[in-house]
Amino acid sequence: MRPARPPLALRLVALALPVALLGLAGCGASAAGPTQEQYAAMADGVCQGTGEKLTQLEEQFQIDTWEAAEEGESNIVLERPERWMRVKIVPQYENMSGTLKSIQPPDGDGAYLADLYSDLDARIETLHRRPSDGRDVVRKDKLLQDRFRSYGMEVCGTV
Repeated sequence: MRPARPPLALRLVALALPVALLGLAGCGASAAGPTQEQYAAMADGVCQGTGEKLTQLEEQFQIDTWEAAEEGESNIVLERPERWMRVKIVPQYENMSGTLKSIQPPDGDGAYLADLYSDLDARIETLHRRPSDGRDVVRKDKLLQDRFRSYGMEVCGTV
């Protein structure tokens, strides 16, 4: 005589239980963050792209200024370069900062990087308030450069 089979519902629960337990075990584990070197390389890539965009914007600014002067035209860029800095340059820095913050930090480094980016944001805010000082407010800040370099980011402190 053949033993009686358990009801279908019980068999399905028995099959689903190991799968559910494996899924729950995976929920508590987080993906390992990048190494410091990997993070620095990603961050420098972001900063490199921003630096290239800023260079293009400055070159276009020079062309527009020269053409306006040559043609004797009134040009807001020529008359109010501070406004151009706030409209074109500051947003590039803000985007760079936001992108840097969105990169998953290495395990245990989140607080340090958040503090570093807080310092960067303060420099960007200074640039917004005093655009006549130019990009050097951000890219020539020695303390900020040193903090980026000490973490392994060579490009970010010079953009």
